[in-house]
Amino acid sequence: MSLGLTRLGDGVKILRMKRIVLTVLVLAFAATICAGCKTRKRFPDPDPGWHSADYTVLFGRLQRVPSRVADNAPVWVLRFGMGRDAYHGEVALTPAERMAGYNGGELVEVRGSLKADFNSPDYSGTGFDVQSIRIWAGYVGK
Repeated sequence: MSLGLTRLGDGVKILRMKRIVLTVLVLAFAATICAGCKTRKRFPDPDPGWHSADYTVLFGRLQRVPSRVADNAPVWVLRFGMGRDAYHGEVALTPAERMAGYNGGELVEVRGSLKADFNSPDYSGTGFDVQSIRIWAGYVGK
């Protein structure tokens, strides 16, 4: 079988070809693995928020919950804990006008008081009368 190569040169050239093929395969494999590494995964927050002992200061994620009735305004909910926590870890924020400029998803600190007489057809949980709301300084949007 003559490929136009000398006997001594054949072995060297075959080794070089094997090395090149192996290098290409390793690089292709590494590129495939690295592409998967760049995929960003979103996990739920392990600790969604915090509250003071008397629930006058709450820190958590603001959520805009659409109304069941098309004409009603959305309900603004602050998630500050888990379902096993007091108030199931969330309260509805009132008045809704204080949430102007927010979209939902922001980490915020609210100050105010729990509302025992809160009643809404769109939310069956506890209400919270907001005195002040501010975005958390360390918050970076999604």
